[in-house]
Amino acid sequence: MKSDVVIIPLKFFNLTRVGELSIGGRGGQERNLGSILLPSATRVSSPLFDYEIIDGQTSYLVEIKKQYNDQWFDIGKYFRLSESNRNIVIVFVNHDAGKVNTITAIRLGVLVEFLLSHSEYKRYGWSPDVLRVAHDLKKPEQCPELQFKAKLKVRNFIEDHEEMFQVIYRA
Repeated sequence: MKSDVVIIPLKFFNLTRVGELSIGGRGGQERNLGSILLPSATRVSSPLFDYEIIDGQTSYLVEIKKQYNDQWFDIGKYFRLSESNRNIVIVFVNHDAGKVNTITAIRLGVLVEFLLSHSEYKRYGWSPDVLRVAHDLKKPEQCPELQFKAKLKVRNFIEDHEEMFQVIYRA
């Protein structure tokens, strides 16, 4: 299925070296990956996003997540998202054996709302009650470093719901 959804302009992405990238292994490579894929973006320190791109009067807040399939989300951060935070662009970089095969984008609010409204994701922790409890336990004054994770099989999710995503790259 082809998706015509546009979440973020393609002009921000440098896809010339995607075929050369090796991104296998555990997390933590998003910083290097972001500097290659989004050369005009500014790295920021925020709990919900990694980069900011300013384009005239428009600002794009971008979170990069790389995975083969399973991705773990610190869901306490997603309780009562502001309108601005709902518009954060999540860029999923999927790989097989370290080689990028797809890059897709979706708005954070669309993703979270969908997961919370479909019962098949509840077993992974995607429920309003779990988000509230995770948020309450994570309060900055109590446990700012606590992470309360819920899983999503991202590759499967994208394949099942591609119409929700902007496809940026496909090998």
